[in-house]
Amino acid sequence: MKHELEEHYPLRKAAEILGVHPITLRRWEKEGKIHCIRTPSGQRRFPRSEILRLLGENVPSGRRAVIYARVSSAKQAGAGNLERQRQRLEEYCRSKGYDIVAVIAEQGSGLNEKRKGLARLFKMAREGKMDLVVIEFKDRLARFGYTYIERFFNAFGVRIEVVNGEEP
Repeated sequence: MKHELEEHYPLRKAAEILGVHPITLRRWEKEGKIHCIRTPSGQRRFPRSEILRLLGENVPSGRRAVIYARVSSAKQAGAGNLERQRQRLEEYCRSKGYDIVAVIAEQGSGLNEKRKGLARLFKMAREGKMDLVVIEFKDRLARFGYTYIERFFNAFGVRIEVVNGEEP
């Protein structure tokens, strides 16, 4: 029996991955849009394959890119560095034929883990709204821990494309 070996998620976790409210997920289950199993106490457990199937229904074919640009200081942003970085990334995506679904440009330290733009990237990955993140340098995402961020995105089928490799 396949479902016993497969990973199953509780209602709240499954809803978070799908980017919907738990009430919506309950309704989808009642409508037969997604299947789940019940624990002996009656709690829902959603198979990973069902979640991936649902995410796949909402994923148009193509290469949906999110551009992420960041500068550390207001001085850099004021000097136009953020805007020029964004423009370079947009030109790069157009040259590759990517469909730009969002542009996230923010000013904040690469050490700050509470950046709103980075949180938005994570949310979009969980919701299956992108196929790749395009950045100029690895350190635009984070000064440290880049590999952890990359693993997170890969878990949701999102890859990171670094345009210029390592920053000089």
